[in-house]
Amino acid sequence: MGQNYLILQRGANQKTRLVYEEGDQLVYLQKGLDYYIQDKIREIRSDILVLEENVLQLGQIEAIDIREKDERNRTLGNLSLLPMAAGTMLLLASGINSLYADGKIEYSSGTLITGGALIGAGLILQPLRYKRFRIKGRNKIQIIPLEDLEESEGT
Repeated sequence: MGQNYLILQRGANQKTRLVYEEGDQLVYLQKGLDYYIQDKIREIRSDILVLEENVLQLGQIEAIDIREKDERNRTLGNLSLLPMAAGTMLLLASGINSLYADGKIEYSSGTLITGGALIGAGLILQPLRYKRFRIKGRNKIQIIPLEDLEESEGT
């Protein structure tokens, strides 16, 4: 008997699906509760998830927290750090140059605007990360055996 996988998929796009295996941490919102629960997946059967502290049917899950699981979040995190670091480096270099040249720290208005805009752009990108996967509409959750997963990735 092969291992099963828990798949989270938005629409028909297989490139953005998230795969959970036995042993992975799962942070989920159970229907009827107003808080998320973190648990470890012990076993994935064809119709239920066996966790360390709970046993769930897929229909009992309302949403899954994907902040740590989704690789796109790392990309968005790095992308938000880039302009913040550039703005900080611009302000730091300009301050050091003015201190060396004039003996005091002065910034031109263009440097302040550019540095502030870069830092602001990085801060605006921060909340764009994917936080939760709600099981509704085009979003679906399913359990797939190992053989089926390998066949669909090979095509």
